Amino acid sequence: MSCIEWTKAKDKAGYGVSWFNGKWIRAHQKAYIQANGPVPTGLVIRHTCDNRSCINPKHLILGTYKQNSQDMVDRNRQAKGSQIGNSILTEELVLMIKSMSGSSRKVATLLGCSATTIKDIRNNKIWKHV
Repeated sequence: MSCIEWTKAKDKAGYGVSWFNGKWIRAHQKAYIQANGPVPTGLVIRHTCDNRSCINPKHLILGTYKQNSQDMVDRNRQAKGSQIGNSILTEELVLMIKSMSGSSRKVATLLGCSATTIKDIRNNKIWKHV
């Protein structure tokens, strides 16, 4: 079955929001509760479709925060590289780092990061997606 898109108000993250039982909650939470009852303490509602604005109860399952985070990693939806807010490097700089010669310390000084970061990039421990 296809997603059912929430077409009303959305929060900054793209989730639908709705007034329910005297407070604002995310629309997919409201849809789940209406279809299945309350969410047990310590659990969250996960989208099986990866569509934040979907309110189809058949696409919504319960799980832990850890499972929800693992879903994001398994589906390759986590922030990477320059998408991470405090990143000082960009994908272009990482490509340049991978092709540069010279010591890690020298390159790090030039780019304003640590030598460990340069080593980890060159050894493909970080920024693997580039």
